[in-house]
Amino acid sequence: MDAARFVAAAAHGTLPDGFSRWELANRNGWTVAHEAATSGYLPSDFNQWELADQWGWTVAHVAAKRSKLPPDFNRWELADRDGWTVAHEAAAHGTLPAGFDRWELADRNGVTVAHVAARHGNLPTGFSRWELANENGWTVAHEAAAHRKLPAGFDRWELSAGHSGWTVAHEAASRGKLPAGFDRWELVDALGQTVAHVAATHGTLPAGFDRWELADRNGVTVAKVAAAYGNLPAGFDRWELVR
Repeated sequence: MDAARFVAAAAHGTLPDGFSRWELANRNGWTVAHEAATSGYLPSDFNQWELADQWGWTVAHVAAKRSKLPPDFNRWELADRDGWTVAHEAAAHGTLPAGFDRWELADRNGVTVAHVAARHGNLPTGFSRWELANENGWTVAHEAAAHRKLPAGFDRWELSAGHSGWTVAHEAASRGKLPAGFDRWELVDALGQTVAHVAATHGTLPAGFDRWELADRNGVTVAKVAAAYGNLPAGFDRWELVR
């Protein structure tokens, strides 16, 4: 049987009625089912989602990437050889369905579906499980902040990453992504470093910042940190805080 011919037919939606040899593969290990999933021509009763190509990439992964999974699909835990699940693939491409609730599903490295969605800016409106953490204590909120994907109105700045005490606000400050009007500059990490100190280090303090006297646990002011990194604003006149 000419597998390549059927793979080509799957690409154009011209497979014969009643076709069932979805496992037939071309010389590259790409099956008829994978090609049909890519082109959107899988039949409504298709159920061989676990079929994998030679790299362990399942039909379900392909369909998830292309937003071609059926509404009642529920085999989100199917994984490729690297432990990357169908849910992770859908999260990366923004194709998770409304109502998806398996955000804690993790790959073999402990990365949750929610972390992947946060990284790519694909969390749904109203997402609330910001405290979900990987094995290192890194929360979904930290992941979103690290990739500049926190939504407008986010307010859980005090969430910390494990024992480090590094809050979401610290991460956002280091990326220059604190919102206008942010006022929780005194939040500290485990070393006593405030959010303001992090912003001063990275040059991300907003225009009009006026809490230059705020000190860390060692008595070092925000002004002194900003001065050390060359991040004092033009017109700064509180030099007594720098000494």
